[in-house]
Amino acid sequence: MQRSTLKAWFLVHKWTSLVCTVFLLLLCLTGLPLVFGEEIAHLAEPHVDAPATDAAPRDLDAQVRTALAQYPGPAWSAPCSCCCCA
Repeated sequence: MQRSTLKAWFLVHKWTSLVCTVFLLLLCLTGLPLVFGEEIAHLAEPHVDAPATDAAPRDLDAQVRTALAQYPGPAWSAPCSCCCCA
């Protein structure tokens, strides 16, 4: 190929890729809020309910006993699939 032909193709490639990059950037910037809309809304307006003023404090030991009664067995009963535990 001639040097002038290579320069011409280089310029064509450069400018078409820049135009495509602008369109891809617009797609990313407009698509991200659509994909992560729920998370963005949660961060913008976090809503936490305060406990009732007459509510009794919970007993943590009782909660642990209830959880262990509902889900008996060792905490690591499922086999790990990673390479370090095999």
